[in-house]
Amino acid sequence: MRLLLTIFLLTISMQLHAEVRLNKSDFVDVQETTLLEVKGNNFSNKNVILVIRADDSINPGYADRANIERVIPPGEFELQVPFASLRTPHGKQLSLNKLEQMIIFPGSNESRFMISSSQVYTPKPLAKGVYAWDLGPQGSAIWPGFKPLTIESGLLSGKALRPIDRSARMQVADPLTIDGIRGIDYASLPLPEGEWQITLWLRDSGEWEFLPHPLKREILANGKRVHLQNLTPSQWISRVYLQGKEHTVTPKSTSWSHFGKREDHRITFSVTSDGTPVELALSGDNVDAQFVSGILAVPTSNPLVLDMLTRQRQTWWEKNWPVSAWTAWPTGQTKLKAAHAEGKAAAGTSAFMTFMFEQGNAKGSPLVMLEQPSNNSIRLPASYHWSQWQLTRSHLASSLLKADDKRLRHGIMPENNGVAMPRRVIVRIDVPEGTPAGHYQGQLTIMLSGRKLNAPFSLDVLDAKLPPLHKPVGVYLEKPVHFGWFPELAALADEAMLCDLTFMRKLGLTGVSPPYPTPSNEDQLSDFESMSHTLHQLGYIESMAYAPAKRLSQAIGTSSAASVVADIESNHKQRLQHGPYWSIADEPSNPGNVDLFKEMHRHFSLTAPDAKLAGHLNHKEDREYLDMFDLVLVNDGFGIDKNEVTDTQRNDRKVWLYNLPFPRAASGFYLWQSDADGFLKWHGRMPTADPYDPTDGREFDVQFFYPTELPCPNEPDIHTDLYEIAQGIVDYRWVLWLEAQAEQRPDARQLLKELRQTVPESWDAMLAVPPSTLDVWRNRIINLSQ
Repeated sequence: MRLLLTIFLLTISMQLHAEVRLNKSDFVDVQETTLLEVKGNNFSNKNVILVIRADDSINPGYADRANIERVIPPGEFELQVPFASLRTPHGKQLSLNKLEQMIIFPGSNESRFMISSSQVYTPKPLAKGVYAWDLGPQGSAIWPGFKPLTIESGLLSGKALRPIDRSARMQVADPLTIDGIRGIDYASLPLPEGEWQITLWLRDSGEWEFLPHPLKREILANGKRVHLQNLTPSQWISRVYLQGKEHTVTPKSTSWSHFGKREDHRITFSVTSDGTPVELALSGDNVDAQFVSGILAVPTSNPLVLDMLTRQRQTWWEKNWPVSAWTAWPTGQTKLKAAHAEGKAAAGTSAFMTFMFEQGNAKGSPLVMLEQPSNNSIRLPASYHWSQWQLTRSHLASSLLKADDKRLRHGIMPENNGVAMPRRVIVRIDVPEGTPAGHYQGQLTIMLSGRKLNAPFSLDVLDAKLPPLHKPVGVYLEKPVHFGWFPELAALADEAMLCDLTFMRKLGLTGVSPPYPTPSNEDQLSDFESMSHTLHQLGYIESMAYAPAKRLSQAIGTSSAASVVADIESNHKQRLQHGPYWSIADEPSNPGNVDLFKEMHRHFSLTAPDAKLAGHLNHKEDREYLDMFDLVLVNDGFGIDKNEVTDTQRNDRKVWLYNLPFPRAASGFYLWQSDADGFLKWHGRMPTADPYDPTDGREFDVQFFYPTELPCPNEPDIHTDLYEIAQGIVDYRWVLWLEAQAEQRPDARQLLKELRQTVPESWDAMLAVPPSTLDVWRNRIINLSQ
C-alpha cells in the first residue's frame, strides 16, 4: 500500500510544474479563435500572482511583449486566455504568426503553487446547425465556438461602421462582449429556411471615463420591430448608469451575477427565414445605438444552446474574476451596538461615531432617525452614512475580487428579504467654530418591523482652539462625467463640482487638484480664472493644475502654451492670489512613458518664469529630473522616508506625498513626522466606465464621491477614505496644538518628544502601525487639554 501511494505521489509531482514554457512549435495552428488553457493549484494560504509572458520576437523588452497577470486565490484554478488578447502594456497586439515563446510562472518564488496543465487549442463550433458571430475588429478576441464577424465580412452595412475593441485597457476581458461594431444600419444573416431564435448582445462596455449612452434604439427583423428603447437622459442615468448602485452583495455573490450576466443588455426574438438572409435594421439617436457585440442564431427546435452558452460564460467569469473568501457574515440577529459611542473634539473639527447594525432576517426597509447631540439649547449639526457591501478588486490592477463595506451611503436603507449583511452606521458631528465647551448627548434610532433600536452617544467639546493646517491636504477631483454627456444636463456637472469642493472644505481638506479647464480659448480661460476664484473663496490653501499645461502644450505647442500660462500667472499676481502648481511630468520613468516635460520646462522657464512647475515621480530613476521642478509629488516607489523627503526638499523644492494607502496616517501623523509639504490622494471621481463595475477597466473605479442622480444631494455617497483623510487632518491639527503648548508646558514638551521618537520615520514602518494606534496618539494629546 505504501509503495502504491509513493508511486501515485511521484506521478503527481512529475505532472505539476511551478513554471511552464511553450515554444514556437506549440503555436503552429494558432489563430484569432485559439485559447490558452491553464490549470493548477495554489496550495498556499495566500493569493499568488500568475504571470503569462508572450513574445513575438526574440528577447523583447518589457514594453514589447505581453505580460498578463492573474491573481490566484488559494485552491484549484482554471484560466482561459484568448491568444487574440495578447497585447503589450501599451495595447499593441502581438503578431500571432510570429510567436516565439510563452512562459507561465508565479510572480513570486512560491514553492506551493503548481501548474498541472497548459493547453493551446482552437474551440469547435457551439453545436450543429447553430450560427454564432463575435463582432469586432480584425484579430480581436473571439468567444469559444463563435466565428469572427468584421466590417470586411460583407454581412454588415452602414455609413458609419466602426469596429470597437475595449480590451486593450482591461485586465481580463470577456471576449464576447468586450468588442463589437457600431454604426450598423443593416445586418444580413445567411440563415437556412426555418424558424430561428436570435440573440443580440447590445452593450458596449465603454472604457476609461466613458460609457456609451444611447437613449433611443429600434431594431427590426425582416421589417418587424423586435426591440424599442426610448429614454430621457435622466432615465438613462437612473436605469443604466446607476443600475449597480442598488446591487445587494452577499457571500453568495459572484462576478457573473453582478457584472457578467447583464440579461437586460441582450435581446432574444424569433424570426422566420425563407432561405434568403434575415435582415436586421438598427437605428437610434446615434451610432452607439447601432452597436452589436455578438449574434447567436439557434433553430427554435434547439433553444437550449443559449442556456448552454450562458453556463459557459458564467464559468468563464467565475474562474477569471474569482471572489476571495469572505471575512464577515451575518448572524441573523437584529441588533444595534455602538463601536464608538463617546468622543472628544475641538471646535472647528468633525467627530465620528461608529455603530454596528444588523437587520437579521427582519423584513422591510429600516428607518434611520438621528437625534442631534445637544447641550441645553445648543444643538450640533450631525449626519449619518450607512455602509453598503460591494465587490471590488483586491488591489488596484488585480483580477481577484473581494468584498468590502467602504462605500458609505446616505438616506433610506434598502429593503431586506432574507438575512441582511451587517452594516456600519457612521455618524458625523460637525462642531462649528465658537461652540461652547461641554458635554453633548445624542441618539441614533433605527426602526424596523415594529421594533425600535436605540443607541445613545455623547461628545465632549473641549476648551481648546486648534491651529489651522497650512499644508495642502486633499484629493484630485473631476466633474461627474455622466452629466456632461447630455447638453441639457451639462450645467449640473458644475453644480456637482461646487458641492464636492464645499463638502471637502466642510471636512477640513485644505488642498485640491481640481478640474481646471484647458485655457485654449477665451471661454476656457475665463472658466480657469473662475475656478481659481472659487478655490480662493472656499479657503483652499494651494492647488495643482494636473492636466491643463500638458493638454495645452499638445494642442498649440509648448512655446504658445507657456505664453498663455504667463498671462494667467500675471492675472493671479494682480489679484494677490497664488497661482496653481502646473504639472508638466507624469511618472516619466515608467516603461514606455513619453512626455513633453523637458521641452515644456525649457519654454515655461523662459516665457513664464513665475509659473511653479510640478512633476509626479514614482521611481528612484526620476531623481535625475528634480532640478526641473518647484514641486514634486512622490510616492513610496520614489522614496518617502523622512530622510528621503528632506533630501528631495533641497533648493527650496516642495514635496507632496501622493496616492498612498493608509490615508489617515499619510495626511496626519506621517505627514507631520516626514515634514513633507502636502498630500494628495487619487481620485475624487474617476469611474472607468460603469461606476459600479470594477472589472471594466485596467484598474478598479477610483472614487471618493460616487455618482448620483442629483448633482448636490443633502449628503453625498462617499468612500470611507474621505473620512480617513479628514481624521488625519484633525490628528495633524492636534499635533500643531501640542507644539504650541510645548513652548510653555514641560508635559507638552515631553509628549512631543515621545511622539517624535514613536511615530515612524519610514513609510514601511508606518504601514505596520495599527489604525487604533493613531487614536491612542491623538488621545494622549487631547488628555493634556483637559
